[in-house]
Amino acid sequence: MKNTKLLFATNLTRLRKEAGCSQNDLAERVGLSLNFINDMERMKKGCSFKTLDKLAEALNVEPLQFFVDAEHWGNGVDAQFVAMVDGMRKNMNKLFDDYQGYAQKQSSIPA
Repeated sequence: MKNTKLLFATNLTRLRKEAGCSQNDLAERVGLSLNFINDMERMKKGCSFKTLDKLAEALNVEPLQFFVDAEHWGNGVDAQFVAMVDGMRKNMNKLFDDYQGYAQKQSSIPA
């Protein structure tokens, strides 16, 4: 299994360069400091999910692309893969919402 931090840093650098974007440009697009972008690319810092979403939007990529080996992304099945992951995410969110509703009902029933 690949080191996740290395995979993220490698893909962040690659995706930024493919977008024709400097570290400074990316920092401005997402509202972060140049040092923070540099630290993420050198594996000195990670980021929040909110920042990950901002990075993906600024680079016009799917957040998932930061965690998939480049050779697996462009092989023609990436759209199917993203759709499958999105479907799983929606199902997990529904399960979580259903559980919260169930837990709230259980806590309101007198013993």
